[in-house]
Amino acid sequence: MNAIHPLLVKLLRNYHDNSAFSLNTEEHDWPVITRDAARHGLMQFLYDLLSRPGVRKGIPPQLLEKIKRECFRLAASNLMLSGELRAILRTFEERHLRCAPLRGLALAELLYGDVTARPMGDIDLLVRKEDLPEVAEALKGLGFQEMDRRPGFAAAFSYTLKFVKDQHGWVIVEPHWSIAYPPFADRVDMDQVWKRCVRGQVVGVDTWLLGRADLLVHLCFHLIHRGDTAPLLWLYELDRLLRQEKAALDWPQVMLLARETGLALFLAEVLGKVKGLFDSPIPEAALSGLNAQFTPAPARAVESRVVRLLAGGSRVDGRESFALLFMIKGFRAKLHYAFALLFPSPQFMLLHYGLSSRKQLALCYLTRVVRLCWEGLKGVGGLLVSSRTPQQSPPR
Repeated sequence: MNAIHPLLVKLLRNYHDNSAFSLNTEEHDWPVITRDAARHGLMQFLYDLLSRPGVRKGIPPQLLEKIKRECFRLAASNLMLSGELRAILRTFEERHLRCAPLRGLALAELLYGDVTARPMGDIDLLVRKEDLPEVAEALKGLGFQEMDRRPGFAAAFSYTLKFVKDQHGWVIVEPHWSIAYPPFADRVDMDQVWKRCVRGQVVGVDTWLLGRADLLVHLCFHLIHRGDTAPLLWLYELDRLLRQEKAALDWPQVMLLARETGLALFLAEVLGKVKGLFDSPIPEAALSGLNAQFTPAPARAVESRVVRLLAGGSRVDGRESFALLFMIKGFRAKLHYAFALLFPSPQFMLLHYGLSSRKQLALCYLTRVVRLCWEGLKGVGGLLVSSRTPQQSPPR
C-alpha cells in the first residue's frame, strides 16, 4: 500500500461520507493519482469523486477527460461481458448445469447494484467438476474454444478451464470447480459449498449464488492467489462485503472452512490487512482464532513453508505453479506437470502470448523456459528461508 497515492486510500475510507472528503489540490499530483487509480481498479471511484460539486477544481481538464473516457470504456466492456454472461447462464439453466458466477459481474451487482461499477477482464464461473465435459460442450456451442497447455492438463492439475472467443476483443470464460487455488484447490469440500449456495439473479437471469461465508473465503483466497498484483479495490470490496453482510455473516462457518482446509493463515493475512486499512467489522476473536489455527506439525514442514511462501508476499512469479510442483505426489506426475508447464502446445503459446506467427514460437519457448527456471530457483530459495510469520495488520 506504500506504492499507492494516499488520496486514493483516503477516498475509499471516506467514500460513503461526502462531507468528510475534501481535496487539498496543492498536495496532489494528478498524473500519479490517475495512474495509481487505473492500476488499482479505482477509476470509477475517482471519476465519481470528481463529479461531486466543488471537488473538481485543480485537475487539468485534459486529464479529467481522459478519466471520463476510460470510465466509459470500462462501462462498455462490462455491458458486453454482461451480455455474454447472460447467454451462458441461460444455456446452463436450459441444460440443468449448476453454475454460480464468481466475482466480476455478480460481485458488482451485490456490492454496488451496478454491473459497470468495477473493472473486470473475464467471466469466472463456479461449476461442478463432474460437469466439465458438458460445460465445455455448452461453451463451445456459444462460440468459445478451449485453451489448455496440453490436453487434459487443466483438469488434472489446475482449478479451472479456460475458454476464449475472439469477439469485441478477446472474451475469456473460466469455469472453476473449487473456491480455492493450487496447490490447495482440493482442500475445500465442494459438495458442502454447493449445499450452501442459494438461488438468485445475476444480469437478470436466475442462477446460483455462493453463500456469504463461502464468498468471503473465496475472495480472501483470490487475493492470496494474485499476490502483489492484487489491486486495492479487492481489499476495499472485502470491507464493503463485511459491512453489508455484517448481520448475516456466519463466522463459525468461516472458522470451520479455515480449519478444514488448513489455510487459516491465508484468511488471517488478508482479513488482517483489510481491518488495518479500513477498520472493518471483523471480530477480534475470529482473527485471533485464525492465527492460532496455524500450528503445522513437523511432518508437514514442506506444506507449512509452501503456505508461508504464498501468504507472505513472495516475489516469485508464478509461485502457485512452483508450489504445486512440490505438492504433487509421484515422480511421473511431477514430470508430466513440469513438461506441460515448460512446453505448452503451440496453439496455447499462440493464443496466450498473442503471437502472430509460428516463426516466433522458438524464441518464445526459450524465453519461457529461462524465466520459469529462474523463478523456480527463487522459489527454492523462498522455501529454504521461509520461516517468518506474515504481518497480520499493516500500520494504519
